[in-house]
Amino acid sequence: MGLDIETAHRVIFYVLYFLFFLSSAVFIERLLYYFFTFPAEKKLIQKELEKAGERGAELLYTSYSAKLERGKGLLMFVITASPLLGLLGTVLGIMESFNTMAEKGVSDIAAVSKGIAFALEATALGIAVAVISLIYYYIVVGLSKKFKTEIKKLIIKTLTE
Repeated sequence: MGLDIETAHRVIFYVLYFLFFLSSAVFIERLLYYFFTFPAEKKLIQKELEKAGERGAELLYTSYSAKLERGKGLLMFVITASPLLGLLGTVLGIMESFNTMAEKGVSDIAAVSKGIAFALEATALGIAVAVISLIYYYIVVGLSKKFKTEIKKLIIKTLTE
């Protein structure tokens, strides 16, 4: 007995919803970090710079830059995987339509169109999740660059004093 196509199609929808939830959670976590945690860390960076001096500045910049970059890989995964899963859902929906045509004949347009509608929903959901995650990604990248620049300015200011 093979895999039920309709069940596999539903699993794809659940995975797409999960990926959307995951990318939204990463985006919200990053925003919370940038706007609430990072300002406190800037003060910590300044204190650590005064102790570490010039030799530790590069290490501090590298470690705090890595913190700013977290989550980008997961967002890129969601951006890449979502349209592919949507396409897989499309293929499964079309296969369901062909199975319906084989069982009931071409004359049952309502049954055939159900599979095609399912297929289009999967495509639309996959693209929507990818586009929203892409927006999240570019916001995270922009904020990350902004705060990296702030760290550089803080390092230069602290070391030149």
